[in-house]
Amino acid sequence: MHPKSALFQARRIPMLAAYGRRSSRRAPVIEQHLQRLPLAGFNHHAAVRLWPYLRPGQTLFLCRERSNPVDPKAVSITWLGEHLGYLPRTDNMLAAGLLETGAEVIARIHALRESEDPWERIDLDVFLTRKR
Repeated sequence: MHPKSALFQARRIPMLAAYGRRSSRRAPVIEQHLQRLPLAGFNHHAAVRLWPYLRPGQTLFLCRERSNPVDPKAVSITWLGEHLGYLPRTDNMLAAGLLETGAEVIARIHALRESEDPWERIDLDVFLTRKR
């Protein structure tokens, strides 16, 4: 296998290994759009460092952060294991409630903007996903 091929590169990085696999038996996934929200905490987490690598359409993973001292319903946003920020405290009740029930909730980057205001840098679309 050629060392520059995508499959070879994905196998070398365990976190990306699943991207290199091809499966013909994947169950179709249904995504239900829930909200469009800005990313909170842009300047305080890895989003600043990872900004050059982020693209519209990329999938981000959401996880409840129960131990957060500021927000008891905090929903953390990660990409490739890096913490980018949070869903805004004022709008995270829906996603937090779904995550509490074990539902799979993801986000996708809707838009990226060069702006001085960190609340305008990344817009997210939040989706409830389930297999058909």
